[in-house]
Amino acid sequence: MSRYCEDRREFLKRALITASAMPLLLNCGGDAVAQKTDGTILDSIKQNAIQDANGAWNGAISAPSNVTSRILLSSESDKGDPIEISGTVYRPDGKTPAPNTLIYLYHTDFEGYYGRGNGAHRHGKYRGWMLTGPDGKYAFRTIKPAPYPENRFAAHIHMTLTTSTMKEDWVDSILFEGDRLISARERSEAGRKGGFNPVLSFEKRSDGLLYAVRDLKLMA
Repeated sequence: MSRYCEDRREFLKRALITASAMPLLLNCGGDAVAQKTDGTILDSIKQNAIQDANGAWNGAISAPSNVTSRILLSSESDKGDPIEISGTVYRPDGKTPAPNTLIYLYHTDFEGYYGRGNGAHRHGKYRGWMLTGPDGKYAFRTIKPAPYPENRFAAHIHMTLTTSTMKEDWVDSILFEGDRLISARERSEAGRKGGFNPVLSFEKRSDGLLYAVRDLKLMA
């Protein structure tokens, strides 16, 4: 009987330790356990999205109900260099963070293709949504896209911004410093839509991840 009581006490002790650790484990889990977006806020934003879900460049209308400020678009098995891009969305003054801004983004795969048929979305596999929090911040991980196969245009990541007071609109695509296909026009017009510099230089971290910052500014 004493042995049973001792074993039971050990079991309860382990259970309490495990239970107390769960919040920490969940917090470390990132977006896998992210809190769902306020449906009222998202519904209000979607009123300003382009309503054609199959549009050439838009995508805000298809945002899921659980969109958060961070997203993972790729998996470890995907070919291509893993990258992380983060930033802050600001109001038109370029200084005040803009919360509740819906970001839609998409890009090609490591060979320069979007959807490859078989019912794939026209924007391909690497597409997603983020909603900025009170600090205006966002972040995403993916693989570095390649230029289109014909090598006429530089590698890029398309982005649109939508808010409850601003219609969905595209901003300057993210480009990558060192890409020989970046045109003189793209450099001269960089930042006209979305503010700041969209031509990014990567910093390589100790874990091999390429990291860069792309801040954005809402259009007035």
